[in-house]
Amino acid sequence: MVLKEIAERYSNRAFSDKEPPDNVIQNILEAGRLAPSWFNTQPWHFIVVKNERNKALLSQLAHGQPHVENAPVVIICCADKDTWEEEVYRKIIESKKGITPEKVDLFINSPAYNPKLKGENFVISRCLEQLTYAIAYMTIEAQSCGVGACIIGAIGNELTESTPEVADLMKETFEIPDNLAVLALLALGYPLEGQEKPEKIRKPLEEIVSWGFYGNKK
Repeated sequence: MVLKEIAERYSNRAFSDKEPPDNVIQNILEAGRLAPSWFNTQPWHFIVVKNERNKALLSQLAHGQPHVENAPVVIICCADKDTWEEEVYRKIIESKKGITPEKVDLFINSPAYNPKLKGENFVISRCLEQLTYAIAYMTIEAQSCGVGACIIGAIGNELTESTPEVADLMKETFEIPDNLAVLALLALGYPLEGQEKPEKIRKPLEEIVSWGFYGNKK
């Protein structure tokens, strides 16, 4: 039952030395691949990192967070900004079954559907929204495989504009093209035995849900 994995998942920051096998990592990546995205754009790319030196660089990118370097596997989660270039986006829309030319033009020319019309920052924001779905799916699959996961968003990138020198070195080291924006890291590994799991504190359902209109409690 998926809800069980969701309920038991937590941000693991203490990892054992045991490295998840490649088939487990591939299952986690497959969960991300199958995640939903707007118009099925799938604006993501993932780079799997195991090299110790490169993980140390990613830790610097994450302002020295030690669990980035100590995790057996770190996945660099990238968003493909070129997804929204007209030629690319148009082909994606046209691939939809039964779509009419009028609707294609509507989606291309409306800022409600095409973030490119709102500028670079809006493109990155829309990409981050989509990438979040894939990352969430990967953490749930990791949990089902007994693998701990921690999402790292406090990194140097186009959004935070922090550690620009490290960000430049990172993109050079991993040969990341300009169309890809590194928006998050995902640290993966088996949880260290004996660690105390954090208490899962969430707001009660009745505090965050209204029925029919705001403030109406069922």
